[in-house]
Amino acid sequence: MCALRRITCLTLFIYLILSIGLCHASDDDFEEDHEDSVENQLDERDDDDDWEEDDFDEAEDELEDRLEARFGHSDDIDDDLEDRLEDMFGEREDQDDDFEDELEEAFEDRFEDNMERQEQRLPERLDSVHQLAELDERLDDLEVLSVPDEYIELVDAEELETLRNAGVDIQSVEELESLGQLLVTFGDEDRPPSAELNHLYTLDGPVEKAGKAASDGTKNSDGGLLPLEAASYMGIDRPSPVALRIGMMDSSIDQLHECFTDTPVEQRMFIPPDSRPDYRHGTAIATVFSRSCGILEQSEVYNAVVFGRSARGAVVASAADLIRGLDWLLGVRPDVINLSLSGPPNRMLSAAIEQMLLRGIRIVASVGNDGAAAFPRYPAAQPGVIAVTAVDTDMAVYTRAVRGQHVQFSALGVGLRLAAPDQRFAIKDGTSVASALASAVLAQGHSVQQYEDSAIDLGEPGFDDTFGFGLLNIDKIMTSSGE
Repeated sequence: MCALRRITCLTLFIYLILSIGLCHASDDDFEEDHEDSVENQLDERDDDDDWEEDDFDEAEDELEDRLEARFGHSDDIDDDLEDRLEDMFGEREDQDDDFEDELEEAFEDRFEDNMERQEQRLPERLDSVHQLAELDERLDDLEVLSVPDEYIELVDAEELETLRNAGVDIQSVEELESLGQLLVTFGDEDRPPSAELNHLYTLDGPVEKAGKAASDGTKNSDGGLLPLEAASYMGIDRPSPVALRIGMMDSSIDQLHECFTDTPVEQRMFIPPDSRPDYRHGTAIATVFSRSCGILEQSEVYNAVVFGRSARGAVVASAADLIRGLDWLLGVRPDVINLSLSGPPNRMLSAAIEQMLLRGIRIVASVGNDGAAAFPRYPAAQPGVIAVTAVDTDMAVYTRAVRGQHVQFSALGVGLRLAAPDQRFAIKDGTSVASALASAVLAQGHSVQQYEDSAIDLGEPGFDDTFGFGLLNIDKIMTSSGE
């Protein structure tokens, strides 16, 4: 009973304090008098064990009488409290409404911004889809990325004897005089585990738009750049007078074209007997190295024709074809070899290229036109090979160019006027074109480090996997060397 009395009295006391606070009572003397009175009564009644429930009712009535005498009827207090609560909830609802409006506006703004970004990125995404569709079409044409049931290996004479004693299925043996090795071909059965698939490679064929030669000899009617105009961005304002030997592994060059009347071209065929020569790509790339239409005044062009048109219509070359072509070019001792081609990694082709590099031959390769999402393509991704990407005159990267940490330099490769078969000209885009321009620049005897130091930085500061070290620039090298 004593505990119950204390709880009840405490409840009444709290009610008194809250009521005074809600009504904003300001009479401190009144609060102190009544607080002392209540406390005295509580103390007296705590000491009185005979205090009953009626006494609680009497205390409650007395407290209510005092509150009414001071503040008015308790109903008025309840009404005032209710009004205050309604005002508070009303203000809160207004705040909630304002917050909802602000949230809705922010969401609408963000949604509109996102839609704008998506619309801006749509052409790029459509182009990526187009690239994937083209790649899928190329894969359909090739059926597989290697010659069916054919494997290759580079060996010496002693290793060949070991293979023969092991009874493996040797289909052919070809001596590579310059490389000093033997190229052995095996069937799928009874082959050594060290043999590699004879992978297939394609040209990084540029996108072509037909054009005609302009009468003033500067640009064609469709506004394409001459190779020399493109080279001016890289510090070459006139044909280079340096006598250079340029090596190529490509399709055939139309030597009857006017661009090659004063530029010696030597070609050696390495295409299979059932393939036909194709003149489009090789003729275009060789234009860059010519005197009449290109940027080199005294060049000699040596073209290993490794790409021919197969019976199915695809222009392809096998790893074995490329190795044979490299062996011939090594004997020519060119200042640079341009490889405007790409495909999968191949251990035997990689070994042949490594031999070329060890013997001081500079090899330049296009990174490929399979798009930013593509895996690194070879031989551009092989260590030691100089990988080149393409940019336009605004220094924007060619949208189809492959990206990666192997990208070393950028060169102009968009909208160039190049030779085409049958005395025609065409405007071409692609990393193949950029690789050819870069080869003409990189052939001129300076170290790769000098080219890296003199490159014009593009994109993010410093080296990046889109532009490499930046745009090749020979003019800065010539200035720094005092030539």
